[in-house]
Amino acid sequence: YQRRVHGACHGSVAAGVLTSTFTASQGLLLMIPNLYLMAGELMPIVLHVSARTVAKHALSIFNDHSDVMACRQTGFALLCSNSVQEVMDLGLVAHLSTIRSRVPFLHFFDGYRTSAEIAKIKVIPYADIARLIPEEELRHNLRDLALNPQHPIIRGTGQRPDIFFQSNVANQRFYDACPDIVQACMDEVAQLTGRQYKLYEYYGSETAERVVIMMGSAAETAEDVVDHMNSLGENVGLLKVRLFRPFKSEYFIKALPKTVKKVAVLDRTREEGAQGNPLYLDVVSCLTEAFPTEPKMVIGGTYGLASKEFTPGQLKAVYDNLNAPQPKRRFVVGILDDVTNTSLTVDESFDTIRPGITQCMFWGLGGDGTIGANKSAIKNLAKDGGLNAQGYFSYDSHKEMGATVSHLRFGKTKIKAHYMINNGADYIASHHPSYTRKFDLCAAIRQNGIFVLNCPWSTLEEIEENLPPRLKRQIASRNVKFYVINATRLAMDLGLGMRINTLMQSCFYRLSGVLPVESALNLLKNNILDLYSKKGPEVVKANQRAVDAAGEALIEIKYPASWSEQPNVGAGARDLKDKVNVPKPVAHLVSSFVKDIMDPVLSLDGDQLPVSRFVPGGFMPTATCMHEERGLAAQVPVWEPDKCTQCNYCAIVCPHAVIRPFLMDKSDLTKAPEGFESRRATGGAEFAGLNFSITISTNDCTGCAICVASCPDDALHMEPYEQVRAKYGNHWDYVINLPNRNPADKMTVKGSQFQQPLLEFSGACPGCGETPYVKLATQLFGDRMVIANASGCSSVWGGTATTNPYTVNEKGQGPAWGRSLFEDNAEYGFGMALGTLQRRLKLKADVEAALATVEDIPKTLKSSFEGWLKNFDNYDASDKFVNWIEQQIPAVANNHPILQRINNNMDVLRPQSHWIIGGDGWAYDIGFGGLDHVLSRGENVNILVLDTEMYSNTGGQVSKSTQMSTVLKFAQSGKKELKKDLGIMAMTYGNVYVASVALGANYNQCVQAFKEAESYPGTSLILCYSPCIDWGIDMQYQMESQRIAVDSGYWKLYRYDPRLTAQGKVPMQLDSPKIKTEVKKFLETQNRFKQLLRKDKKKAESYFSTLTEALSNKHESVKRQSMDNLELLDHLKSLVGETSTGDKALVLYASETGTAADVAKMFANELKRRHIRSKCVAMDDYDFDNLPSEKRVFIIGATCGQGEFPANSRTFWKMISDPTIPAGWLKDTQYAVFSLGDHAYVYYNKVGKDLDARFAELGAQRIVPIGLANEKDDEKWETAWTEWVPELWNELGTEAPPEEIPVTSFKIAPAPGSNPETDVIVPQGAKLVPLQVSNLLCSPDYDRDIRHFEFDLSKSTIAYNLGDSLGVYPWNEIKAVNDFLNWLGVKGSEVVTIQDNANSGKFPTTVTLEQVFTQVLDIFGRPSRKFYETLALLATDPKEANEIRTLMSKEGKAAFKQFLKETPNYVDLLQRWPSAKLTVEQLLEFVPRIKPRLYSIASAPSMDGDRLHLCIVADDWRTPSGRYKHGLTTRYLRDLTPAKDSPVPVAVRVNNASFTLPANHKQPLLLVGLGTGIAPCRALIRDRLN
Repeated sequence: YQRRVHGACHGSVAAGVLTSTFTASQGLLLMIPNLYLMAGELMPIVLHVSARTVAKHALSIFNDHSDVMACRQTGFALLCSNSVQEVMDLGLVAHLSTIRSRVPFLHFFDGYRTSAEIAKIKVIPYADIARLIPEEELRHNLRDLALNPQHPIIRGTGQRPDIFFQSNVANQRFYDACPDIVQACMDEVAQLTGRQYKLYEYYGSETAERVVIMMGSAAETAEDVVDHMNSLGENVGLLKVRLFRPFKSEYFIKALPKTVKKVAVLDRTREEGAQGNPLYLDVVSCLTEAFPTEPKMVIGGTYGLASKEFTPGQLKAVYDNLNAPQPKRRFVVGILDDVTNTSLTVDESFDTIRPGITQCMFWGLGGDGTIGANKSAIKNLAKDGGLNAQGYFSYDSHKEMGATVSHLRFGKTKIKAHYMINNGADYIASHHPSYTRKFDLCAAIRQNGIFVLNCPWSTLEEIEENLPPRLKRQIASRNVKFYVINATRLAMDLGLGMRINTLMQSCFYRLSGVLPVESALNLLKNNILDLYSKKGPEVVKANQRAVDAAGEALIEIKYPASWSEQPNVGAGARDLKDKVNVPKPVAHLVSSFVKDIMDPVLSLDGDQLPVSRFVPGGFMPTATCMHEERGLAAQVPVWEPDKCTQCNYCAIVCPHAVIRPFLMDKSDLTKAPEGFESRRATGGAEFAGLNFSITISTNDCTGCAICVASCPDDALHMEPYEQVRAKYGNHWDYVINLPNRNPADKMTVKGSQFQQPLLEFSGACPGCGETPYVKLATQLFGDRMVIANASGCSSVWGGTATTNPYTVNEKGQGPAWGRSLFEDNAEYGFGMALGTLQRRLKLKADVEAALATVEDIPKTLKSSFEGWLKNFDNYDASDKFVNWIEQQIPAVANNHPILQRINNNMDVLRPQSHWIIGGDGWAYDIGFGGLDHVLSRGENVNILVLDTEMYSNTGGQVSKSTQMSTVLKFAQSGKKELKKDLGIMAMTYGNVYVASVALGANYNQCVQAFKEAESYPGTSLILCYSPCIDWGIDMQYQMESQRIAVDSGYWKLYRYDPRLTAQGKVPMQLDSPKIKTEVKKFLETQNRFKQLLRKDKKKAESYFSTLTEALSNKHESVKRQSMDNLELLDHLKSLVGETSTGDKALVLYASETGTAADVAKMFANELKRRHIRSKCVAMDDYDFDNLPSEKRVFIIGATCGQGEFPANSRTFWKMISDPTIPAGWLKDTQYAVFSLGDHAYVYYNKVGKDLDARFAELGAQRIVPIGLANEKDDEKWETAWTEWVPELWNELGTEAPPEEIPVTSFKIAPAPGSNPETDVIVPQGAKLVPLQVSNLLCSPDYDRDIRHFEFDLSKSTIAYNLGDSLGVYPWNEIKAVNDFLNWLGVKGSEVVTIQDNANSGKFPTTVTLEQVFTQVLDIFGRPSRKFYETLALLATDPKEANEIRTLMSKEGKAAFKQFLKETPNYVDLLQRWPSAKLTVEQLLEFVPRIKPRLYSIASAPSMDGDRLHLCIVADDWRTPSGRYKHGLTTRYLRDLTPAKDSPVPVAVRVNNASFTLPANHKQPLLLVGLGTGIAPCRALIRDRLN
């Protein structure tokens, strides 16, 4: 961006325009090629540069001269200002000098120290400046040389070696003349202002023998030091360099005292590998030439890198070093270099503050308004109070809620102290109570100073309990006046939120004495009008009330004199808490780092850390934020478990990963701390035996309350931090050390939140809109992520030393994070991806070579290599092979060089997921060129754009992502252009996956977009709508704000997947197809738009109108993109009033988590296969008024919470529930409903039932009875679906889709010599537990076999509750299996390998066929309808095929029903129709796994402990034909013969109860059970007996 700006500047000067720009740091370096050009062309121009650190081993945004020194060879003149006043004066000198000399100027001053300092100066009026402009030189040196067709010339030619050199030297005379011109301009400005400057200005004793030479703001501090030292009898001086290029030796030598013998040159830069730093080398050269026979001693030092403070004590150390017998000739000052031992010893108590200057320190909290209030105070006291004033502000590295310290100085005399206050403070205020434990707050306070503390403690007893000993000692020993105020609570009461600045400013004006109290408070009230009028009258009134309220709430604490005898110790070093789930090597590394580096830095003691503590190269460990525990929130959330429906929405929206769901088993609960609450986990069988809890890390919470606002169940509320910490403080320490459990699908909203977030506790602002997206990415893919992060907000909260929020899982895996430059982040990430790919391809070649050439590879390692090669790019499928390789290869690595290479490169065995992350300033503006290049290449990288629609990291500047009418910096009159559409631009390549998401608008769509993007084998781009505090919204409700943005059409939700094109589908999926509210209503909810209404209502309304039309047109365009040809035809016909034709259907869905939406879309596709055109939309996205015109409506609805409608269907339900709708409104409509629910809930499938009933009430004709899916079923919704949908097809009489033999995803290969991976194949989610008792309860001659079983759970983690059932996984009878395999013509004992191309996890890789057909495949179970249809396709005998088709037809319904009475199984069908012979691979594909049979548990944990009882009656029968049949599971259990000393292992799982028990035992129960249905009754009775 800066590079492009400088190109524009080059062009502007070439056009003859007097041009200037402002830049710093990396932006300046990007301009260097242009600087050479402009200097070579002798173009008059001025760059004003806030000199800042160039990123090296780490990014630093602070001050030194490394950026400027990188430009010293370009030919630009370098002119340095040392103070805010000099910036004013020498800025003018630079402009005058460039006009007169034709030499371009770089006018620089210290970034942050000078550029961010607030000081009182004398401004030169523009009219006076205009009179100094030399019009003749301006015309001659600029205008006449402009590119103009009236007097054409040519510039920028290409020159050969014969003339380039001469042309370059021809410019030298301009540089020779430049210093004299600069001095002349300085003199001219001095005549105007009375302030005289010199190119090289000496200050100090005229007979000084020791002189320090330097540039920049530190020179102002040095003047005070020189005065102080000379007043004590020293003889020292200072030479300030202002013109560094061109360097004029004559002026320099003339400025030095003739008596000088020793010179120390201080550079605020460090040039590694050089003989010396830039200024030092010039001084050495100059002095050597000037005094060839009388050499001076010249030493050089480095100071102040990255705004390291330069104090009077440090300069005193430099002068002392000059006097040393053997001075250090190359030194550093301000740090402790205990590695190369170049540092000077410093006495920081050395003080040169002039009398009459008041010093004040304010310890603020980022976001509480302290900085802004203090800036305002400085201006008021300088402007209206008649004082000289100076303000400097330091920040920690958190985006908001970080520690800030304001250093303010006031006085009648000139202030030259350009460093932070380190002693002698008259007034200190701490704005957060936690600071008393973290910082040495009163270390700098003077005797009889004033200390004000914002805290909830108001009595001496509370103060005694909470203040550390050192602080008490400092207060008492220095006789400090001590005041407290509960400003946090008072601000909330006044409606100011966390903004306590006005309250604390009122305290300052009352106590500091800088002005009379009454006039000071009036000044403050008047200033409030200026500051807050744009935020509305209520804000103004609240702040003015705060001025008076502070006086009433301020309490002086009369402390005992005994405080002065307290030990001089702070809060003390803390003991870091153990993190069980962090591997020990990582934990040790992190703990050492935290103690050695992070804690001192967080305590603001980083300046004292020695060089030896740091790793060269800037590397730092991840996972350090888990030990930060800031404890800054005023209020934090508290969970109400009895209201919670366990949706996990609170977790997915949390910006800082402080609120999380946890699952625990019975053994975990025995270790739970007192007061810890959990409830039985709800969901499918996978949650059986587990309890659920939502737990909050109170010490890491920022109190944003997004979780409270986003909870659909009102199961969270806010309480004061101190209160919650006292009650629940140890709960987080308990849950965070539980085993990581996630039995759910992690690619769902709920399941994703059981995944450990590998981004936690970042320094992002409270309510940050960016972090939830990145956190979600780490939950889904964090164990394999490599992140290239652009500079910006996400690099500040994601990569600031030393608090690193990216963490690791229990294996030590986690995101690897890096940052290059702002502009080249896309290329940086692209390069990492290409580099990793090359390493992996080389490793792949080595593995292939090893298999081909290395003879003695162990068989297991060989099969692991083969499995890895087959799954080279599949992380999940390759994981087990990688684990085996990692275990086996170290033992054989030395056997062969190839194996050794493989061993050395095992870190790239697993595929990596490469992510390029940044904000819109990078993606839309500065880095767009590189981003576009990466998009065009099609490599497998994922690009995540966190779109805040502004440069949010730098205070909210306009970007190309900013939408029209937004008021921001550089667009104060409202942005007049529309937002750039990055997504549409990326789609033009055709092979880029593009998604636009807004988490708060649609959680599921966001999760699905991340899933699809990462799985896409090419470039993916995800655009994330990321609300920012600078938008002027209440961040607590930012998720609701996202929803409104989508509903209004301001932000679109879509997914563009090129893979769909290859499937014959439309690649664009518009997930927000309907605009539901006006854009203007949305715009009026945010201050960034409302400001324009207040400033210029007419312009605002014009912009809003244009924006509304543009958004509507874009929505229509994307909507058309999402349609297939027929849908588009219908849509276009409807726009012109024509009626569409053909058989059509409407599919409506009500979906909360996305499952119902997926089912609906799958069903809509099936309709299309049957030649029925369908439209599939969420209920609220459908135009309700068109419903009576629909001939067929199919509804797929899910129930959420306590019988509530999903968010995307509530408006539809409200409208269709209108009692005024006539009864026959839908008389011409047919409909069918399929409902998804969970039988464990009271309101099982309520949504579907309500919709079914309401459609019937309105006259619609029901096609088939409602389908009721149960989450507890083995196949979840598919169990009911497979029964419901065939009946629907029969009733519709639709033409069946083309018959195709399904392709199998399994491939079997013989594995002679191999052994099965395991003897017992344990189904996913099941565990092996010993069956110890099997007792017959009835007499042997009874006609039913009724048995009592007991399982021993003592050595398992299985737990159960009253009312639960036990799922038993049976085996098929081995003899029957082998009979079938013999019939099939295969050997059951044969060992085979199974290649699973679908990664279903259905089978082990190496197994016997007997195992597969005995333990896994349900070949003796009831076949699905799909299996019949498959047999009909495969049957080669026409008679057999016809028989099957007849049974499946509508006409054969009765015959099929009779046929099923024989309970045929898969084997029966295969043997009945032998011409439909299936291969083993096809059987693996089409025969399902054996499902567990559920039995009510007959025991009670309270009485029976680890014993689980079942009471089971054998299930057997005879069919109408007389065949004897038996249930698979009861036969399996009956045949097991456990003995006391030899129990039999059985695969089981616990399923949650489907009913809710009374809260206590006093409530009577009526128990009814038929036969073995008495089992749960027995359990309840035993529980009450106990």
